[in-house]
Amino acid sequence: MILKEALIVEIEKERKFLIQTTFKDGFTSSNTVEISQFIDDMLNELEKIK
Repeated sequence: MILKEALIVEIEKERKFLIQTTFKDGFTSSNTVEISQFIDDMLNELEKIK
C-alpha cells in the first residue's frame, strides 16, 4: 500500500514537471517526450499493483 501511495505522489510530481517542460521546450522536444514516457512507465507499474 505504501508503494502505491508513493508511486501516485511521484506520478503527480512528474506530471507537474511535464507541464512546465512542455511550456518551456514544446510538445515535441526530447525532454517532454522522455518525461511523458517515464510517466507512462510509472502508470503501467501502478496498474500492475492495483
